[in-house]
Amino acid sequence: MGLFIFAAIYFGFGVVNHVIWIWVLFALYGLYYAFTEGVQKAYISDIVPEGQRGVAMGTFNALTGIAALPASLIAGFLWESFGPTVAFGTSSVIALLAVLLIILLKV
Repeated sequence: MGLFIFAAIYFGFGVVNHVIWIWVLFALYGLYYAFTEGVQKAYISDIVPEGQRGVAMGTFNALTGIAALPASLIAGFLWESFGPTVAFGTSSVIALLAVLLIILLKV
């Protein structure tokens, strides 16, 4: 559900053109975090043996941080080359693809 919210909000960021809607979307962005942050950490805790949870959490956060750099560079390139609609739209589509993969792989 969280990734659906993310996709909808990022799509919204790409198409809105009034500042009030940007503020509304930022407020709704908190729903994305509420639906995903705790679930991710709980899932990791469930699938990793008790003695390795600290390492697993550290690894998860490190990989998330490492992945953020190329993702941000790609988003910046898309924004500069094609505008915010393409940058946010691409993020939205990738989130929907992630949802599809989660459903297909039954993760």
